[in-house]
Amino acid sequence: MIQCRQYEDRGAAACWGRPLVLMTVLLIATYAVSHGARAAAPSASYPSKPMRFIVPFTPGALNDLLARLIGEQLSVRLGQRVVVDNRPGAGTIVGSDLVAKSNPDGHTLLLSSAPLAINPSLQGNLPFDAVKDLAGVTLIGQLPFVLVGNPKSRITSIPELVAAAKAKPGELVYGATVAGQLMVELFKLDARIDIALVPYKGLAPAVVDVMGGRIEFTLGTHSTLGPQIKAGRLRALAVTSKSRMRTAPEIPTIAEAGYKGFDATTWYGVSVAGGTPKSLISRLHHEVVGILKQPEVEQRLLAEGIDVVASSPDEFDRFLKADTARWARVIKQAGIKGE
Repeated sequence: MIQCRQYEDRGAAACWGRPLVLMTVLLIATYAVSHGARAAAPSASYPSKPMRFIVPFTPGALNDLLARLIGEQLSVRLGQRVVVDNRPGAGTIVGSDLVAKSNPDGHTLLLSSAPLAINPSLQGNLPFDAVKDLAGVTLIGQLPFVLVGNPKSRITSIPELVAAAKAKPGELVYGATVAGQLMVELFKLDARIDIALVPYKGLAPAVVDVMGGRIEFTLGTHSTLGPQIKAGRLRALAVTSKSRMRTAPEIPTIAEAGYKGFDATTWYGVSVAGGTPKSLISRLHHEVVGILKQPEVEQRLLAEGIDVVASSPDEFDRFLKADTARWARVIKQAGIKGE
């Protein structure tokens, strides 16, 4: 039964009772559903247009291979075209800055890598802050380096290398690119040795000089150096990761030589602009990790020497902060200056 009372001063009727309560509940429910649907709309309709996967390296690099491998499957999973866009320049700064300043709507991805953690200390005055202006989706994996020497050298292991360096401080010479140099500098701090660097723009000439006996050792990825090691033209001394490589389990780690905790690798990940909604990051994370966990993808990356990690977004963000702090310490103590 509907009960009403006439309020003459308002010229309207006030009604109450069960029908009014029911109507109120329905109105609240309708409001909640409509606003809930509106809040969920961004992730439900995502992606709404083609996506760009920025690679801050030239085509053909390992970063480029990773982006294309992930991008092709991501386009199938998300139902939108994923365009790999190579934007090299300034040691990855150009491409990374483009993503950092992009619209935080999850439609622009970055194939991120170790220079994100190194550049703040090596370059300085960057146009973006990797920790604040980028958000991690997942750490794809880590890639250790292999220290290699001449098979005819008297140095056949890490302990012998350290002993030779301590016997004649500053006389032992190695060659490396910037990435390799930082790993060796970290090792020098741990081992408390002094060895001289010959800088190289690329790994190939350094390998030639090792085989020619002009420098004592160099370091690079196993996928690059493996054939020369197998052929006996180079001797593998150690790997820089905390664990032995699955593709070359016969090569010991630096940590096994008595430098516990030593772990220096290059790495790859997927990032987006800072401020991207967590719902979109979660969706991207779910899809990318799904791709990385496919056996054929894992084996393809393993063939390149990459140990798949597939971390959570938060784990990747914490990893980037820790890696940035570590290389800042090494660069400062070693007195390394950017070009």
